[in-house]
Amino acid sequence: MEFYKDWQMRLIETDLGKYEEYIYFFIEKNRAYFNAYQEQIFPFDMEYIPSLLWLLASFAETTIKIFDDLDEKTRNEIFDFVEKGAASEDEYIGTAFCTGFVETIVNIAKEDEYKIISKYFRNETLEYAIAWMKFGE
Repeated sequence: MEFYKDWQMRLIETDLGKYEEYIYFFIEKNRAYFNAYQEQIFPFDMEYIPSLLWLLASFAETTIKIFDDLDEKTRNEIFDFVEKGAASEDEYIGTAFCTGFVETIVNIAKEDEYKIISKYFRNETLEYAIAWMKFGE
C-alpha cells in the first residue's frame, strides 16, 4: 500500500498531474489523441514519465495525421488553445506549446500539409513558426 501511495504522489508531481487540463483538452477532441497519449505513457515506466512538451509534440504529430478528419470548429478550438498555451505567462507552458507543438508541426509536416495547417496558427504561434523556419535556414 505504501508503494502505491508513493507512486501516486510521484505521478501527481509530474507533468501528467500538474498539467492534466492541457492533456485532457486534446484527448477530448479526438480518439486519436488518446491513442497518442497511451503510446507515450505505456508501457508505463516510473523512471520515464513524459513531459508536457513531449506529449504536445505527440499531439502535434497526431494533428498532422488526422487534420483532414477534424471539422472546422475543432480545428479552430485546437489552434485557439495552442495559441493560448504559447502565449502563457508561465514560461514552462509557453515553451512546451512552442517547442512541443509548433516546432513539431513545422519540422514534420510535409510542405502541402504545412500550407494548410499553418493557416490555423494565430498571432503568437504563427510568429513563432516563421521564426523557427528561418532559424533552420
